[in-house]
Amino acid sequence: MKTLLLCTLLLIFTTTLPRASADEWISELYHCALTIPTQESWTHGMRQQLPLGEVVLNAASMTTSRGILLTYVKEMPSGDLKNPVLVKRITEVLESQGWSTDSSSQLTWNDRPCIQFIAQRRDALAGKQLGVARAVMRGRSLYLITAYGKGEANRSDDPEFMRVVETFRFVDQALPSPTDSAKPAGIFFKIAMFGTAGAAAMLIIAYAAMLILSQRAAKERS
Repeated sequence: MKTLLLCTLLLIFTTTLPRASADEWISELYHCALTIPTQESWTHGMRQQLPLGEVVLNAASMTTSRGILLTYVKEMPSGDLKNPVLVKRITEVLESQGWSTDSSSQLTWNDRPCIQFIAQRRDALAGKQLGVARAVMRGRSLYLITAYGKGEANRSDDPEFMRVVETFRFVDQALPSPTDSAKPAGIFFKIAMFGTAGAAAMLIIAYAAMLILSQRAAKERS
């Protein structure tokens, strides 16, 4: 009876545990966000200043050897992605990161005009890498989101390869902490953890009370 009660309490406890499947990378400074999977080990690199703009997010998965780059350029010659001058400047931004473009195509992504570039580069440690970069404009500011990994074939249609890129979105509302330019949104997860800890304490107290009552009942019967 005691064992059954304990197993029941443990089952209830484990089903109430919060589960985080992803972390939100949210930037108040650049008004955008990405979702990074937490079921893999991701490392975040330093922000990198470029001749044109800067890399504001550089994250790589230690599990799959794939990564994501988010490059921001505040002021571009135009906000029209069909402008050849702008396209040339975006290509220069890619080249400043070591990429050589194989092809580009105009498309609509998340209801916004977008240019998709297929590119390659050779990394000193990782060797030859394939990149799929999507360029979107907000006013005259450029957001260049690049998924990269090993290989040579075009993987823009591979949902696994493009999964982080596809989560990119602009954020307009005020964010929780105006002092941090970007941080994971784990506040609700922490609240859930505290709530779970409280529930666990109550379950332990309930189990102890049931144990005491059962012992008293056994003594009375004897």
